[in-house]
Amino acid sequence: MSGTVRDARVQLALKGAFAAAVAWFVAARLLPDDVATYAYYAPLGAVIAIHPTVHRSMTEAGRNVAGIVLGASIALLTEAVLGVSVLTVALVVAVGILAAGMRWLGSQGAWVPTAALLTLVVGSSNQQNYVLAYSGLTLMGAVLAVGVNLLLPALPLQRSARSLADLRDTLASELDALGDSYCPPADSTSRTERSSHRHLDHLLGEMRCAVRESGEAADANRRARNQRETLRGLHRQAQALEQLGFLVQDLGLLLDDHDAVGGSLGSAPQVRLPAAQALRALASAVRAVTGGRSDADLTARAVDAVDHLAATLRAHPPDAVSHPDLLVTGTW
Repeated sequence: MSGTVRDARVQLALKGAFAAAVAWFVAARLLPDDVATYAYYAPLGAVIAIHPTVHRSMTEAGRNVAGIVLGASIALLTEAVLGVSVLTVALVVAVGILAAGMRWLGSQGAWVPTAALLTLVVGSSNQQNYVLAYSGLTLMGAVLAVGVNLLLPALPLQRSARSLADLRDTLASELDALGDSYCPPADSTSRTERSSHRHLDHLLGEMRCAVRESGEAADANRRARNQRETLRGLHRQAQALEQLGFLVQDLGLLLDDHDAVGGSLGSAPQVRLPAAQALRALASAVRAVTGGRSDADLTARAVDAVDHLAATLRAHPPDAVSHPDLLVTGTW
């Protein structure tokens, strides 16, 4: 776990602990005894609603309470018609699980059968009061958690920047490795190891998640007012790196398929060196990007190298019979 992610997790743990403690104190000490009997639902609501961003806290809290109310309603209706028995226990669980699949409930759908079962069995002696206490205290705890997030909002820009940097460096190394694949053996003393497709997919997923979380964190976040341009820059970098990631993966797969069927890049030496130079120039340009800004000189060299490769390819039209590797190179 990286230091940035670990620090964010510690902050979330402290906020969750504070919200849960306050919820327990209010429910157990300040509310009437008949409600305080179920005080444990208040910190539960806080735990459910504490998330890295205010937006997600509010969304998940609303879904959770809706799931509890839906589950309790299923139990109340079933008990009123059929009473409490082995059959009704099975029935409310089955109906609750079916209802939990509704898309708008998201991950909080699991609370529908849970609430239905608890209402039917635990609250059977006084279901109406139990439902009010269950849903009301959970809502109270969730509101407190959202309030804590509003007062101490997170803005995980460092995590986004770190994930973008990791992906950028990996893609640059991958471009170098692809350049080694094209480079004539005599011109390459050491070859860069290529990353696995699984590793690239993982980094792309981490980057998407981190940037999306930063965007969500900006909602209802007073700290984000002065960071709008930074957030826009992160999103622009994410889009550019994602497109580059797809292109790098496609080229790697194409080369792997070409090698798998016995293809050889040695049949077109006039293309191999310009291709290797273009890939390495692109790698240098990508690696030099810092804070969303590129190095003008390296970018110009990369453009020149790609233009030179394009001119070389035009001078040697692909021939699928004699030079199938030219078709491979020409696709990118």
